[in-house]
Amino acid sequence: MSEHHVVDVTIIGAGPVGLAAAYYAGHRDASVRILESLGQLGGQVAAVYPEKHVYDVAGHPKIQGQALVDLCVEQGLQFGADVHLDQEVKDLTRVGQNGEEVLVLTTHQGQSFPTRALIVTAGHGAFEPRKLEVEGIDDWEGRGLHYFVKRKESFRDKACVIVGGGDSALDWTLGLQDTARLPITLVHRRERFRALETSVKEARELEGKGDVRICVPAEVRGVRGDGSIEAVTLENTSTGEEYEVECDALITLLGFHSHLGSIVDWGLELHGKKQILVDPKSMETTIPGVYAAGDVAGYEGKITLISVGFGEAAIAANQAIAKIRGEKVQPKYSTD
Repeated sequence: MSEHHVVDVTIIGAGPVGLAAAYYAGHRDASVRILESLGQLGGQVAAVYPEKHVYDVAGHPKIQGQALVDLCVEQGLQFGADVHLDQEVKDLTRVGQNGEEVLVLTTHQGQSFPTRALIVTAGHGAFEPRKLEVEGIDDWEGRGLHYFVKRKESFRDKACVIVGGGDSALDWTLGLQDTARLPITLVHRRERFRALETSVKEARELEGKGDVRICVPAEVRGVRGDGSIEAVTLENTSTGEEYEVECDALITLLGFHSHLGSIVDWGLELHGKKQILVDPKSMETTIPGVYAAGDVAGYEGKITLISVGFGEAAIAANQAIAKIRGEKVQPKYSTD
């Protein structure tokens, strides 16, 4: 096993919140290491929706996911954080080393990383898309079935059927208006959408213009094609009527199954099944020296927004550094 030098703060996850934590810790002149299970910086934002617009980041009326990641990388790495990609964490132990007590992270890749404090910003951990309950659906992967929209240009002039009732489904129904062949078909199993009200209103207005076809309450019952998808069969679940819709690209945006992986074996107390319980005043978990921020951190009244995660990252970093140095918590303002 390869062991690295001890650092002040190690951050698990290199999404926007992890990069924000790296900035705040680096700004306090702490040594920082970032461990990321993916092969790139940016977390789920970069991996799943780099071209999707994000609307809840302060100072940006809207910003593309990759553009946000690029800015976060520039900010977060400016103090020279030690970055390790393709490193999935496995075990966490506490050991004595050179006269001090440190936490040691080991990874599935056989690396060992000692640290004085740990901030977990792993989102909801590993994730895989929820799939349609249609026989043989996996056979269509790579042949017209998509679980996210990574590059809009891939859908140029294609007949798109989008399945889902949340923000992602509505966002891409609107976001592909300048790319896909119109109308875009939006399928949801309920009449009421879970998405932001303004997005639903805009989709309804586009339906009135003939640019969107909204099928509710409806579900996909079958897929047809010769080599690639050519059509899908929908059922109106209220009447039982089935009908076929032309389709070159079936985009299912039903959310993800997520899990925390080996982190659940560390003895941390959880908040529900997918979040680590933290004290919102300090973002510290039930293991001393271990903090969490972003979607992975849970407490009563939690709102899972990127902007909230940024604030939690600042709290976690400053609390961790104060504890390491035995001093009062002080943010050390970044303005001149």
